[in-house]
Amino acid sequence: MKKSIFVVAAISIVCGIASAEDSVKGFDVNKYTYAMGENYLRQWNPELQAKIDADIEKYRKADGVFDLHLTPGTEVKVEQIKHEFFFGAHIFNFNQLGSEENNFAYQALWKNLFNSATIPLYWGRHEFPKGVSHLNLTADDNPEFWATCQEPEKQRFWRTPATLPILEFCDTNGIRKHGHPLMWGANIILPQWLFDAIPSEITESQEFQAEFKYKDPKTKTLGVKSYWCIFCKLSPEEFAAKYPDFVKEVDDLFMKRVEYICKTFPSRFDSFDVVNESTIDTKELAYLGGGRDRLSPKHKVCQSAYGIMPSDYVYRTFDLAKKLLSPNTKLYINDYDLTQDYFDNIRSLLDRGAKIDAVGMQMHIFSAKKTEKAALGELAELDPAQWIKINEKFDALNLPYHLSEITIMAPTLDERGEAIQAVLAYNIYRLWFSCKNMNGITWWNTVDDTYLAEKFHSGILRRDMSKKPVYYALDDLINRQWKTNCEVKADKDGKISFRGFKGTYKLSWVENSIVMEKIVSVK
Repeated sequence: MKKSIFVVAAISIVCGIASAEDSVKGFDVNKYTYAMGENYLRQWNPELQAKIDADIEKYRKADGVFDLHLTPGTEVKVEQIKHEFFFGAHIFNFNQLGSEENNFAYQALWKNLFNSATIPLYWGRHEFPKGVSHLNLTADDNPEFWATCQEPEKQRFWRTPATLPILEFCDTNGIRKHGHPLMWGANIILPQWLFDAIPSEITESQEFQAEFKYKDPKTKTLGVKSYWCIFCKLSPEEFAAKYPDFVKEVDDLFMKRVEYICKTFPSRFDSFDVVNESTIDTKELAYLGGGRDRLSPKHKVCQSAYGIMPSDYVYRTFDLAKKLLSPNTKLYINDYDLTQDYFDNIRSLLDRGAKIDAVGMQMHIFSAKKTEKAALGELAELDPAQWIKINEKFDALNLPYHLSEITIMAPTLDERGEAIQAVLAYNIYRLWFSCKNMNGITWWNTVDDTYLAEKFHSGILRRDMSKKPVYYALDDLINRQWKTNCEVKADKDGKISFRGFKGTYKLSWVENSIVMEKIVSVK
C-alpha cells in the first residue's frame, strides 16, 4: 500500500487535466510499481514530481497568440503536429529484421513515436572494403538477404545499413537526421586495413604481443581491446620521431575520412556527433606516459587511450566540420564520461574557438545487476539528485545538451523485469524533459537481441516486434502528456491564444462553410 501512495501522488500531478479517455489509453505507472523498492519511490517523491511538472511547464511550454482576423467566438481546433524537443532512437537495424512485417514495425517507431534518428557511420563497416563507402544497398545487405540470413549479427553490415535509403526514409517522413560519428578511435569501429599499416617492428615486439589481443590470431581479426600498447612504452615525441611515416599515414586516413563524410553530406544531416568519447584522452592513465595533455597540439601524434590518433584530433575535427558542413548543420560532442573532465574539455575547445552547438550525454545501464540496484534506489546513474547536479554543472556552458544514448535494460525476461524497465524510463524521461537546456533524448537499442555483444534486453520492442511496457510508457509521455491538442474561441479582436508545448501546430476552423487551415509555431 505504501508504494501506491508515492506513485498515485506523482500521477495525479503528472496527468493534470488529462481526459478520462486519455487515462484509459495512457500508461498507468501504478500497475508496475510493485517491482520497485521503497527507497526508489522515496527518491521520486511527490515533491520532486511537482518540481518536475513545474519545470516542464516553465521550459517546455510557451504562449501562442495568433491574429487570424476571425469573427469573435469562432471555434478553432488546435493540433500539435511536431515537437520542438526531439525524441529519438538509433536506426541501426533499418530493413534488417528478417521480414517485411518486422521492418514495417521497426519503421513505425519513427512514424508513431520518434521524430529523430541517429544514423550509423561507423568507419570499419561504412567504408568496406577500403575506399568503398556503404551508401547504397549491396547484394548482401538488402531486405531479401536479411530475410534468409541465418546469423545476421555476424554479417559485415549488421547495424550499419546503407546510408542513402535511411536518409530517404527520414526525409519522406519528416524525421530529424543525426550522424554518428565523424571521429572515434574505438577498435570496434575501426577498419581492419587501418591496422595493416602498423609497422611490423611494432607488431612483432614483445610488448605488443603481450598486450594486443586478436580475436583470431590466424587472420589477425581484431578483438575489442584498445591498441594503446602500440606505443611500446614510447612517449608521443619518441613515437613520432621513430615512426614518422606511420604517424603521417594514420593522420591522413582519419582526417580524410572526416573530410569525405562532410563533403559527401554537407547539408543532408541535421546534426553530427563530431567527436565521440574523447574525454578519456584528457585523463591521467597509468598505462600511457603522455599524461593529461595527450590531446595537446604540441604533439605530432595523440597518444590516445584508443591507440594512435591524429594530433589534437578533437579540435581539428570540429574545425574541419565547421569549414565543410553547412552552417545549419549542428555540431555535437558526445561522451559517456559526465565528470568535470568532460566539462573542462568542452570549455577548453570553446575557448580555442571550436564550434560546438550542443553537448551529448550518454547513460547506459549494461547489466542486470545494476538495473536491479536502480529499482531499489541504489544506483547513482538513475538517482534524480545525481542528474540534477550534472545538469546544473553543464548549464554553465550555456549550450543545449542531448541525452544522446540511453540504455535501460529489463533485468529479467519476465513481467517484473519489464515493469522495472518501464518505471525507470518513465521517471527519468520526465526529469530530463524538465531540464532547461535539454533539447532531446535518444533511446539506443529499440529491439531486444539486436546487439548480442551486450547480452541484455534493452529494447522497447521484443525480438518478435511486440511492444513492451516501456513502449507504452514513452508513447504516453510523448504522444499524450506532452502534446497539446485543444479547441479555443476567437476573442473580440479575432485572435486566438493558448499555452502549449513548443513546436508546430495546425490551426483549423470553418469560415463561410469552408474549412480553413494555418500552420504556426509556438516557441
